[in-house]
Amino acid sequence: MSQKITRLVLKKTAGFMKRAVRSVWFWFIMLVPAAFFLIFLASNASGFADTYSRTVYRVISVFWNNISGILPFSLGEVILLLLPAALLAYMVFVIVRTARSKGRRIKTVLRGFLRLIGTASLIFFLFVTNCGINYYCTDFSELAGISARSVSAEELYEVCVFLADSASQCRRSLPEDENGVMKINVSDTAGYARDAVNGLHSRYDFVPDGYSVPKSVMLSEKMSYLNITGVYFPFTFEANVNTDAPDFTVPFTMCHELAHVRGIMHEEDANFAAYLSCIYSGNTELEYSAYMTAILYTSRHLRSADRELYSKYLTHLSDGVRRDLVSHSEYWSRFETPAAETASKINDSYLKSNGQKSGVKSYGGLSDLIIAHYFDEKDRSKGE
Repeated sequence: MSQKITRLVLKKTAGFMKRAVRSVWFWFIMLVPAAFFLIFLASNASGFADTYSRTVYRVISVFWNNISGILPFSLGEVILLLLPAALLAYMVFVIVRTARSKGRRIKTVLRGFLRLIGTASLIFFLFVTNCGINYYCTDFSELAGISARSVSAEELYEVCVFLADSASQCRRSLPEDENGVMKINVSDTAGYARDAVNGLHSRYDFVPDGYSVPKSVMLSEKMSYLNITGVYFPFTFEANVNTDAPDFTVPFTMCHELAHVRGIMHEEDANFAAYLSCIYSGNTELEYSAYMTAILYTSRHLRSADRELYSKYLTHLSDGVRRDLVSHSEYWSRFETPAAETASKINDSYLKSNGQKSGVKSYGGLSDLIIAHYFDEKDRSKGE
């Protein structure tokens, strides 16, 4: 009797496996080990990630970024908004179908579960191929020949004064709102940002061009509650930007997310690529955004290093710059919530899981690269 049961179980299992192998959903599930194998290669095989990013990823990302770029809204945002409803509808569908499938309810549930797991596996695989592998590429700063250097408080002061003077100079010609705070036209700025990051290719040929504009998020204010200024959505290859944030930060954020679209995934590198895109753009609005963002990162180091020099540096900030900085501080003070803290912790864990050991602190690496770039340019000009 036990042998008959065993044979029956084995027969049923074999039959199920044959049907499963013939199902597309089974092969979707097999994408999970394939994705982990690709991550293994990216993290252990020298040059694999760089080669993949410059060949396969570049072709796919340029094509799909320009397809999604045709839409005047963020396709990624729409997908995320519809996802909970789609998942709920699918669960209801499976439950109803199971209730009607008398005698085949277990099979119906298993098929429903198989499809769900298969879809999740496909999503994970696409994340790895459209984003995850790029975390293991050679750093942008290394390819650009920029490396952090130790500086004295006086040298840090010199950089901060340069940024303050540059920002104050740009600020003179920029439009203001009724409160005297710098304002932008988001649609125009998106085009400027696209051209700026595409233009980076002429200086650094390893940065690909040919990409479309960043997208403004409809629920931008809700992003601020989560302390999020921008998101790269790897399934539509879109750069999504919180345009409710203070206007002077938006151009830089656009360029930052566009850097991610190009496969520059490490946060300090995406920040640095955005900084270079802006200051070399020839567009005053973008230049101002870069210098102001740099001020936010570097001035805090000067304040910690030397309070007297920090006080002297403050005198280089124009009234317009000061108004913008005050507005920036007042804006973000409204969103100091537990939700923002939780979102920051999640982002920290996400970055660390993708090889960025410093987590959210990696954003602050921008100041080191800006300082190094400043003195490299200074040394180069002396040589010339």
